[in-house]
Amino acid sequence: MFGVCPVCARSLRVRAILALLAALSAVTAARPVAAQTSLPTGFSDLLVAGALDFPVGMAFVDSRRLLVIEQKSAKIRLLVDGALSVTDPVCTVDNVQTAGDEQGLLGIAVDPLWPAQPYVYLHCDELTPANTIRISRYAVTGDLSFTGNGALSIDIASRRDLINSLPDIAENHNGGTLRFGPDGKLYDSMGEDAQGCLAQGDSTLHGVILRLEVNNLPGGPGGPPSLDVITPSDNPQVGSSNANTRLIYAYGLRNPYRFHIDPTNGDLFIADVGQSRYEEIDHATTGPLNFGWPHFEGPAVLQASCVAIAPVAPIFSYDRAGFTAAVISAGIYRSSLPPASSFPAGYQGDYFFSDYYQGFLRRIQLSGSTWSLAAREPGQPNATDWGTGFGGVSDYLIGPEGALWYVRQFAGTVPQNGTGQIRRIVYNASSPPLPGGGGVTFAEPYPSPAPGYANLSYTLESDAVVRLVIFDLNGRLVRRIEDGTQRTAGTYQPTWDGTDDDGRSVRAGLYAIRLLAGGVEKMRRVMLIR
Repeated sequence: MFGVCPVCARSLRVRAILALLAALSAVTAARPVAAQTSLPTGFSDLLVAGALDFPVGMAFVDSRRLLVIEQKSAKIRLLVDGALSVTDPVCTVDNVQTAGDEQGLLGIAVDPLWPAQPYVYLHCDELTPANTIRISRYAVTGDLSFTGNGALSIDIASRRDLINSLPDIAENHNGGTLRFGPDGKLYDSMGEDAQGCLAQGDSTLHGVILRLEVNNLPGGPGGPPSLDVITPSDNPQVGSSNANTRLIYAYGLRNPYRFHIDPTNGDLFIADVGQSRYEEIDHATTGPLNFGWPHFEGPAVLQASCVAIAPVAPIFSYDRAGFTAAVISAGIYRSSLPPASSFPAGYQGDYFFSDYYQGFLRRIQLSGSTWSLAAREPGQPNATDWGTGFGGVSDYLIGPEGALWYVRQFAGTVPQNGTGQIRRIVYNASSPPLPGGGGVTFAEPYPSPAPGYANLSYTLESDAVVRLVIFDLNGRLVRRIEDGTQRTAGTYQPTWDGTDDDGRSVRAGLYAIRLLAGGVEKMRRVMLIR
């Protein structure tokens, strides 16, 4: 995906399980950037879950559940209210090629008609037949409507392939993003498979964004259908005599590893990883657009021999000459929540991107017809970078609560399995204080150590919806004490009786307690003895 190994996973198969509480206070980074993240005044970087094995992508099921994919283990993980589900992992995806540094399970999307259509869609390199990438649909079962504990599972026998003949001759430049647009169509990114000039052919499926129809697929498992079945009737080249061409929405890309879709109008913002001089952001307002690779890299001519017909210039690019770099799309910021629950109003419509190796997070905004770096915010680390310390980050999403969620593949300066994290950037003004100027106090559990039970106490200075959950050192959800309870201002003193959600006594050990109230997050720990 990047031309230089993004995960350096050739010899990494030893799992190192992070202690959850240590992870909560750890600072993380990827080579070669510094460990500590830095953000403008008023913004905070919070850990959601740790101890993951090279997580690479994610997709929200609903406002409380998040699916996370691991690139090399090919597992799908499930977070419920920020903790691993009791049924985690949901499944291990079948027939995934993980030998190459940029191969593996790379992309995930949840059907927008969930739970009526309880499907997830995956993009992965195939083990057999070799040299192919597939896009598949899997059926999800379990607590689909979240009336219980929210647990889900996937039977790999439910797999239905949409297409399994995408090119994968080289181990790099495999694309890997799957996103649904507001039009209900599934968009998928494909790298040019290290064969640059093929990106200028709009029928080879090299260096393209595909636009796919999923609602015509039959139920149950099966092989790929005719391409006509997954070709939307309004695709921009639907009249072409070539079946591949009819699928293409954009082309002339090198490795559009991560892209995002504006939920208000369906525009695509594509972070296209460069080769030697420029990283670029492309903006597709319609299709089919040709973004010029390899005739152009960023704004400059690279290979004049690979002629690009009517190329579209990037909306933003940066010089990476002399540096190892790989641009990662972080998305267009949109939040329908009131100002008290999201980033400040001036952020609406701004676009974020980061660099996997350099570790910066940047913000650009539109003025007239030109995209440029946003003005420096108070506390911003420097005039160019909105944030720093974001090396090793492979995916971002705007969360249902207005935070910017992200996937960090590993913690520390040396890539290591079992150290991946899900984190989120929140605007402090949207968390504490609670509406009305109030706050939240969460006292230490007592007695300590806890002899089979623990008394908990928290105080709300304003009304709030409360979630109080307990999980173990592997991040697995153990018990929901309160689950979305509406509370008025006051002090509350629930007791944990040392059992899980099924009423079974849990073993002695150290447990973490997470309180969420009105956007405020508080953590405590308790040692349970028997």
